[in-house]
Amino acid sequence: MNINEKIISTKVELLETIKQGINILDFIKDERDIDFVTNAIIIEGIDEDIYYEETAEIVFKSILYYVLFTDDETKTLNRCKEIAKYGINGTDGINKIRDMVSKEERANVLFKPVEIASDTTQKAVFEKLNERLSKI
Repeated sequence: MNINEKIISTKVELLETIKQGINILDFIKDERDIDFVTNAIIIEGIDEDIYYEETAEIVFKSILYYVLFTDDETKTLNRCKEIAKYGINGTDGINKIRDMVSKEERANVLFKPVEIASDTTQKAVFEKLNERLSKI
């Protein structure tokens, strides 16, 4: 990922760039960048059960697609975090996110696994997502 003429290629570099206050969403050019950002922020690889971590990454990717490709949407990681927090509010919050991401085709498709999951699974995924996003 190219940020201000510097190639960022590791998770550590990306997280440091975020800590510097740089809005990395301004530098996303393609799907590889989206994959890199979501993986670097969400995947830590230390969980016994990787399902929730991987599903949290997919949900984050859905939110990111929505934010990036929806007109009149604030294109920042803080906005992504704000949307992700809706999911903590159970069915009402998840329905709110579903209604938002349904406006962008890729975001809508990516959201389906959590949309059809049980309430318990949805809760665990959004807890994992918000835990990881709280670190940035």
